Amino acid sequence: MSRNSKTHVELLNSDQIAKFKRDGYLVLPGILDPDLCRQARDEMWETISKHLPRMKRDDPSTWTPITEEESARLKAARPDAGGDPYFSGGAHRFVVRNGAEELLLNLAPRAIWPVAEQLLGAGTVVWPAGLDEIEMATGESFMSDDAVNGLVSHVGHDMGWPEKGTFETEPALRLPKTGPVWINGQGSRGLYCTLPNSPDPGPDYNSAHSDGACYGRYRLQIAAYIDDVPQNCGGFTVWPGSHTRVWEEQWEAFKEGEKHTDKHLSVRKAGGYTDPVIGRIKSDTAPVECHGPAGTVVLWHTKIFHVVGQNTSSDVIRQATIYGYLKTAESLSDEMAMDNAGGDIWRDWSHEVQRQSYH
Repeated sequence: MSRNSKTHVELLNSDQIAKFKRDGYLVLPGILDPDLCRQARDEMWETISKHLPRMKRDDPSTWTPITEEESARLKAARPDAGGDPYFSGGAHRFVVRNGAEELLLNLAPRAIWPVAEQLLGAGTVVWPAGLDEIEMATGESFMSDDAVNGLVSHVGHDMGWPEKGTFETEPALRLPKTGPVWINGQGSRGLYCTLPNSPDPGPDYNSAHSDGACYGRYRLQIAAYIDDVPQNCGGFTVWPGSHTRVWEEQWEAFKEGEKHTDKHLSVRKAGGYTDPVIGRIKSDTAPVECHGPAGTVVLWHTKIFHVVGQNTSSDVIRQATIYGYLKTAESLSDEMAMDNAGGDIWRDWSHEVQRQSYH
């Protein structure tokens, strides 16, 4: 798909931008190409029939949790060239690592790209180019500690990455097609799916989190549904307004010397799961589940506190792809990517976003 494709979605209006700034997320119901959504569903079921054939598309009674034995077998199928298994999962979740393939890129990351430019600034957003002729994904990446951790955990073996982040831009990071292609902006995370009758997260929502570090070049992310996600069927769930609170506290922690990956600390202010500010958010803000028909997209600020919703249905599989838009190194230098303590959360966004009032 070209950058000027007619399948791109419409730009946001001022009210939508104001709501996004205030709440940290925005639901756009059914905006993606329905034919591409159908193709993505068909390919997902072809993948399931190959890797987990006991799960039948026309029989929801077979959509039961993935057993420990099945999970171990799927996990063992890592590609020789490195990267995650193409299909893996456990319990009520499974993942298809097809995020760098043309179908998934055209369906959501490229279709939404004009909106990403509207929000982040024209000419400042990395284009998701996908795979080259030898099926590698190449692009620039800010090599923070968490980027290095992601490379090691998802590529699956030592490919010469440093033990710690350099906090500098690698101009041509090459990744295998099922590797962490979101780190250099060349692919999405693939399909993240939740099976029916998933467990209640409990009143404390222990798996809820804020993604990654405050530093770096991630600012805007999307969750795109390739099939209907009715209410209470595992929709992306957020705590409105939490983006500004997490952003401010994590930058303050970084200013004090704490990194997102400092797991040795008994109390972390920038870890993303148990930060003190997150406890306060849980106590004073009610979560909101984002549901909608096939083709629905949830735009979200990368620091918003969120969780995968509970799927209480007996016959729906929540199917979503997740992608994070990156600012280019040219538009946001290494120094600027590491320096916003006490600064405006909207500093790196477009003038249209910056001047939009949301009070």
